[in-house]
Amino acid sequence: MMNTYRAEMIAAISRLVAIPSVFAESTDYPFGPAVDHCLDVTLSLMEGLGFHTFKAPDGMYGYAEVGEGELFGVLCHLDVVQARQEDGWDHDPFCPVVQGDWLCGRGTQDDKGPSMAAVYALKSLLDEGHKLNKRVRFIFGIDEETMWDSIHAYCAREELPTAGFVPDSTFPLTYAEKGLLQLKLHSDKPFALACQGGDSMNAVSSHAECSRDEAVEHALRALDLPFHVTETQLCAEGLTAHAKNPWKGVSANLNLLRALRHAGYTHDAIAFACDVLDGKFRFEGFTDKDLSDFSGPVTVNLGKFTLDAQGAMLGLDLRLPVTRQKEEILALVREKAAAYHLTVEEFDWLRPIHVAQDSPLVTQLLRAYREVTGDAKTEPYISAGATFARAFDNCVAFGANMPHSPTTEHQPNERVSIIKLMQAAEVYRRAFTYLVLAD
Repeated sequence: MMNTYRAEMIAAISRLVAIPSVFAESTDYPFGPAVDHCLDVTLSLMEGLGFHTFKAPDGMYGYAEVGEGELFGVLCHLDVVQARQEDGWDHDPFCPVVQGDWLCGRGTQDDKGPSMAAVYALKSLLDEGHKLNKRVRFIFGIDEETMWDSIHAYCAREELPTAGFVPDSTFPLTYAEKGLLQLKLHSDKPFALACQGGDSMNAVSSHAECSRDEAVEHALRALDLPFHVTETQLCAEGLTAHAKNPWKGVSANLNLLRALRHAGYTHDAIAFACDVLDGKFRFEGFTDKDLSDFSGPVTVNLGKFTLDAQGAMLGLDLRLPVTRQKEEILALVREKAAAYHLTVEEFDWLRPIHVAQDSPLVTQLLRAYREVTGDAKTEPYISAGATFARAFDNCVAFGANMPHSPTTEHQPNERVSIIKLMQAAEVYRRAFTYLVLAD
């Protein structure tokens, strides 16, 4: 059924992927001109598909809806994390290409591809003349990869859905998400070299740089850590990965800080990172207590850092078990940081979510997935990822990645299988049939 829309859907995704909607500081737009442009293009596309659209006057968010009555939400995001071809991309990440069955480009999997799959799934039902018993609103947030100010603005100003899903995860669905706590550890103590690393708090750093220094270069070689040099800088190399699964990556930030220590440089921030943090991204350096629960352990990612004449900043992204309180973890970090003369700033907090597996929403979504795919074995997940699902009550992450398919979000050569994305659209179509159709 959805194959009728294949070419149109892929064209729509490609059009959005070609917009480098990465957060940028701007005096004219909340999250930068490219992000604002992507929202405009998306709303224009939705209007062309027959949806009523709205853009907040200050550009903080937009939505597109159809139908009447109780509000059902589909929460999408249009922003993406940074992508640089030199990080290992085979092509320009913002020039989408089809390679066999794969659509490649930044945002194809997170979250432009899944969003359009859900859009065209509902469009197919409307084109067939089906009537809705609810209003379906596609809510487009535009800073999901950073501070969530867009969705917070939406929640403060607009009607909240009574139920919904987020097409920004893996099927069959995610019924619980760990808490996300981001912290900045500060020191005013100056440092002799200018150092910095990482693009985002919620990604393992692929690069970290410092001023060219012979001792540090020797240290990188002695520790057998990957790096390259430019005329003025040493550039430690790593492998980026999403902070929800940081063990899939290699931290360039930690590599450079280890090299600085090996070269004889001292600083409280260097000592903290080398003593407390480790390459397996575990929380054991902070406490001997077992803080894990059914959703897993606490993980820690040093996503960004700076170290220079003005002092130091270490940016930590922590994923907390569902039953653990933020205050408990924060107290442990403050205690450990104080021992290294570092102060702790709470930068961001996203609450955990847990929707019962026997709830009507979960049972109907799971039914749709199992009927379309024939997969009766894969059980719903618990995730360390942070999706917009936690912005509302009675909302879960639902696809669009299929089980055992590559997860390439936040990584070089992000891509999605077109065949599996079309299957995901069929799942969304079946889910809408159960949740929002009158007939």
